[in-house]
Amino acid sequence: MHSGRRWAAILSGSARRGTPPTSPGLLIAGSMVVTWGSVMSTTLSETRCLVEVRLAFYARRIPALRRRMIELFAADLRDLHDVLERTNLDGHYWVWAGLLLGWAREGAILPHDNDADFGVTDADFHRLVSAVPEITKAGFRCDRRFVNNDGIVTQLVFIRHGARFDFFRMFPEAGRLRFFAYSAGKDGAVQLEQSVPEQATVPFTFLDRTWLKHEDHYLELRTMYGTWQIPDPSWSYLEGAAIDARHPWRVPEYKWRGGAAALTGDIPRQVPGG
Repeated sequence: MHSGRRWAAILSGSARRGTPPTSPGLLIAGSMVVTWGSVMSTTLSETRCLVEVRLAFYARRIPALRRRMIELFAADLRDLHDVLERTNLDGHYWVWAGLLLGWAREGAILPHDNDADFGVTDADFHRLVSAVPEITKAGFRCDRRFVNNDGIVTQLVFIRHGARFDFFRMFPEAGRLRFFAYSAGKDGAVQLEQSVPEQATVPFTFLDRTWLKHEDHYLELRTMYGTWQIPDPSWSYLEGAAIDARHPWRVPEYKWRGGAAALTGDIPRQVPGG
């Protein structure tokens, strides 16, 4: 179904319950705050992504639509799994953060969650890059490409049906996996350096598919969220327990244009037979 007609079907009847509130002059997309002025300078595709995420954000907050949105998100996750199973990234990425938290605590996707987090080691990042054409062919659009202050691509984000699928590039260092997160808001752009314990991955079943996670997910979730068994609506990744350092972000340009070709300058050389 064309995405416009799909959204019309999902949101049909919502007018009877009132239009979701909006913030004049402000569009919140994931963790980034974007003014309407910046939206006007984006391409049609980028604006479409922002609007799509906004629609999904509000649809999740309408009780009559929440279940349908979660079902759509779950179907997209299964599709992504099946696509990656046919690439050489299969067996080289894992589920973590909010998606893992939902599985461990609720046995389901968190009701408010609108993004899925995956990890990929630095050594396997080239596998993710090579999988980009297959991912986009399946209807997941390139959305964001985050670059740290050292000029290294550290996170790729795909979008489908208003949900985001984030792949974090993890850097092994002294028994830990270092990764980066970012914020760009009214207080300026910030780069967060964070880390979790490095672990072996093990298979687990979720959403009728077999995925990988780190062996001791209790340890990982405790590192990320503290007392993760109890929901904490005040938790913010900007203040998470895994943060090791924060710096001004000098490369606050996250638009991903050019698909896999935009990543070819930052791919570790593949070892023969790897």
